Amino acid sequence: MKNQNSMNAESPVLLYEQIKAGIKELVKNDNLKAGHKLPNESELCEIFKVSRITIRRAIKELGEEGFIEVIRGKGTFVKASKKDLHLLNLKGFTEGLSTEENNIEKEILYKRVILDEHEVSKVFSNEETGFLELVRVVKDREGPFSVDYAYLPLSVYPDIEPLLTNTASTFQLIREKYKIKFTKVKKEIEYVHPSSEICRYLGVSKTSSVILVKKIIYGESGKPVHYSKYYLAGDRVKFYIESDYTD
Repeated sequence: MKNQNSMNAESPVLLYEQIKAGIKELVKNDNLKAGHKLPNESELCEIFKVSRITIRRAIKELGEEGFIEVIRGKGTFVKASKKDLHLLNLKGFTEGLSTEENNIEKEILYKRVILDEHEVSKVFSNEETGFLELVRVVKDREGPFSVDYAYLPLSVYPDIEPLLTNTASTFQLIREKYKIKFTKVKKEIEYVHPSSEICRYLGVSKTSSVILVKKIIYGESGKPVHYSKYYLAGDRVKFYIESDYTD
C-alpha cells in the first residue's frame, strides 16, 4: 500500500470524515476492485496516524454507505458500487443512469438480423417479422453489470445496423435520424436464474442474483417501436422512483 499523509485534526472537517475520504483515495490509488481486501485496523491506524476509534467510525460509515463490506473473521473488503436506475425513465439504459460519475462503457457483443422470432414478433403483435438484434455489455471500471438485448424492427429503422457502434446512442439515433417520438413505456422486472451465456457475459455464477428487465416503448401511433431485455447483476444496481405527488 502507498503511504498516506497524516490527517489534520485541526481541519473543520471531522477527523473520521477525513479518514473516510482517505480510505476512498487509497482504494483509488492502489486500484483496488470489488472483492479486494483493505488493510486491517492496525495497518490503517499506521497509514493515517490516528486511533482505532477513528478508524472504526470511518469503517462503520463506509459500510453503511455501501462502499465497503466487513466480513467477520476475514476482514474488510471493497464492495461493488451500485448504479441508480430510474424505473420510470423513457431513455436508453445508460442514459437513464443517475448523474453520478459512472465511467460507463458499452461494448457490442454482436449484431444480427433475425426473422420470425416468436417472442419478439409477439411483442409487435406479429405485424413485424424482421428485426435487428443488438447485444451489448455495459460495464464500468469494476466490470460488467448489465447485458442488453435490443430488438429494432427493420421496417421502422432501415439501414440502422452500420450506425450502431460502441459509442453511438441508440436512442439518439432513433430520435434524430428516424424522427420517432416515444409516448409510453412498459417494464416488467423479475429475478431469474442466469443462463450460461449471461453468466459468461456478466462474470457471475449460476446461483447469482440476476434481474431481468423487459421494456417495450411505444410511438405516437400507439404501436411498439422498440423492445429490449436487459439482465442486471443484482449486487450492482438499485432501482428508484421519483415522481410528482398528485391526489
